[in-house]
Amino acid sequence: MDLLWHPYKYYPYEVVLARREIEVLLSPESVADTPGGIRLTDPLRPEAADRLVYFSAAGPDAQQTQQGRLERVNGNGPNRQSTRYSAHGLHEYKGRFNPQVAKAILNILDIPSGSRVLDPFCGSGTSLIEAAHLGMRAWGTDINPLAVFLANAKAASLTINPAVLLAGMKVATCRSPLPTPLEDDREKYLASWFTPPVLKTIEALRHGLANVEPVVGSILSACASDLLRDYSLQDPMDLRIRRRKTPLPEKPFFEAFAVSVERYAMRLANARDTLKEVGSAHSVLFDSRKLSPKLKCLGGGLFDCALTSPPYATALPYIDTQRLSLVWLGLIPPAEILSLDAQLVGSRESRGAERKTMATALDENSAGLPREQALYCLKLLRALGEADGFRRKAVPTLLYRYFVGMRDSFKSIRKVMKDGAPYVLIVGGNHTTLGGTRFDIDTPTHLSLIAESVGWRTREILPLQTYQRYGYHMTNAVAKEAMVILEAA
Repeated sequence: MDLLWHPYKYYPYEVVLARREIEVLLSPESVADTPGGIRLTDPLRPEAADRLVYFSAAGPDAQQTQQGRLERVNGNGPNRQSTRYSAHGLHEYKGRFNPQVAKAILNILDIPSGSRVLDPFCGSGTSLIEAAHLGMRAWGTDINPLAVFLANAKAASLTINPAVLLAGMKVATCRSPLPTPLEDDREKYLASWFTPPVLKTIEALRHGLANVEPVVGSILSACASDLLRDYSLQDPMDLRIRRRKTPLPEKPFFEAFAVSVERYAMRLANARDTLKEVGSAHSVLFDSRKLSPKLKCLGGGLFDCALTSPPYATALPYIDTQRLSLVWLGLIPPAEILSLDAQLVGSRESRGAERKTMATALDENSAGLPREQALYCLKLLRALGEADGFRRKAVPTLLYRYFVGMRDSFKSIRKVMKDGAPYVLIVGGNHTTLGGTRFDIDTPTHLSLIAESVGWRTREILPLQTYQRYGYHMTNAVAKEAMVILEAA
């Protein structure tokens, strides 16, 4: 059997994952390189070649794989990898999982169709969609309301007729008269970040979306949300919330919205024609540190597999950056944005009395972290110098809080997993400079040791030095990551 590479350039980690997929799914007698791919001798499950991620075609007739068929509709051209096929292109989400990696993980673990899969930090649902593509039953949790909203909108997209989506767009953009405006906090907040003409337009759209069937409305709302920052007075490319210095887009918002919906509908139509079997995907607004087997919101029963790309230590302000969408969609009042941001695992926010409490907890290790991780945080604390600013001075305690949050999550997730079930994390390391000394924080190793302290075994830690994130702020993404493969002990 011959396997053909996709026409784009591969990163080293992708070749490693590709060979692992072959080994697990096909178990060939021998493997040999060819000019355009790989030749296999006597694969045990040749039909499984259709699941391969990193090959565009397989077999004597070079029949396209499912992935090859999904990626053929994209805006990148044939020589660039597409990460926005199927439902993935609905909305940008900072730090999102690469869908090819999520699917490759499920293949490498040899998770069969029908299995229950969990993503405890699901974000906008990338891993959930890939699990559904393979006929699995996927569940995700997140405490970010926008993440849950987007993940469920993507999941709904897999079952909807694209023609219905386009029809809903026409209804929503009929420019229905706006209701009498209310002088509430939501309106005041939006008025501070949008010019009056743009605000009038997006509010007319939101009013029009109320006339559309709710599932269709949620997908269309997500498409509109994806454009908000571009049409706001915020700098759309700044990680912080700063006023823009560039002009607003010349294209009217409704026109940009229509183009976005039409492009998305085209990708959904391609996925609909491609996928033989679609599983299910659900996202729940819930804290992964508090999971329990009794939770009915997760469908009942234990999970066969978990995978995620969790936040890393001192993560960027996800909630803060998404504030326009959160407020416009009515998911959260403006006054609650910062407090929610501080609740995220890996948040860099700490205020008032909490800072003193965190410092005491670190000094006494009152949370009971494993000794090695507690001592490492103390090492960073003692390295602080007088020239270090307040953000650097907060790093040791924030890292301690992050380790505690991840420990609590590992402990909670173990309760809902079958014995022996795998849990894979794509984890980013990071670094800091304290007292003039650079410290490289090996987050993957630290997390594997923390997981082992609460009921997990470490199967493997696979470095992914060139793993790339795509989308907004990719230049600020973590350069070094690793795949941590755990097993429920």
